[in-house]
Amino acid sequence: MNTKNLKQIEEELFNLMQSEISERKFLVDSFVHEHPSEVGEILFTRVKEESFVQNLFFFPVIFQQVLPHIDNEFYISALIEIVKHKKIDPRIRLQTTRLLGWKKQESKEAIPYLLPFVDGKSDLNQITAIALAEIGYEKFDELMPTLLIALEKGLTYLTRMNAARMLREDKTHLPKVLPHLIEALEKDNDFRFRQKIARYFGEINEPSTKKALIKANKSDKHPIVRSVAKTSLDDLDKL
Repeated sequence: MNTKNLKQIEEELFNLMQSEISERKFLVDSFVHEHPSEVGEILFTRVKEESFVQNLFFFPVIFQQVLPHIDNEFYISALIEIVKHKKIDPRIRLQTTRLLGWKKQESKEAIPYLLPFVDGKSDLNQITAIALAEIGYEKFDELMPTLLIALEKGLTYLTRMNAARMLREDKTHLPKVLPHLIEALEKDNDFRFRQKIARYFGEINEPSTKKALIKANKSDKHPIVRSVAKTSLDDLDKL
């Protein structure tokens, strides 16, 4: 039976986090597993503090070794409390936004706090638009310009890939989006992204996508993209 009070658990948690950062003892995960509800409550309370979220010291451990193991009732609530702060480091905001997007509709209460960060061309703006699309923000038209920028200019292939994923999932705007996806298949420098587009096209039975796949199968410079394009063409023939 747990006989520690909340203050004792908090002190031990932060001492372990300090040790984790300085000595890499890998004890934080186990501790959070022992006290998932209490640690969740502690984290939910602490992230409301402006001074706490301004301190970058603990956040790598919080994101990687604390959040994944706290009780679900505190997980999204803690993330929302973080994004409520107007002045936090962009790296913290970006990772928090990404985690909210992964929770999809469970994160709908975060929408008002994410919307101000969609308008722009930075990586944070692009990740925010992707997260809002994943959550299911109803006004998809507002997200499209930023998603299209992310598709073309995303800092990493993962950003570009996730933008493509959300754009192709919205069937209403697909006719407008397809030319941009085709251009990405033809011109993007990263074969991992091109092969993902080729895979997506195996689910879109349109003359333009089939033509793009035929071209990729014949002339893409990477064998994996050519192979995926061939597989997608075979899949289209079965539809």
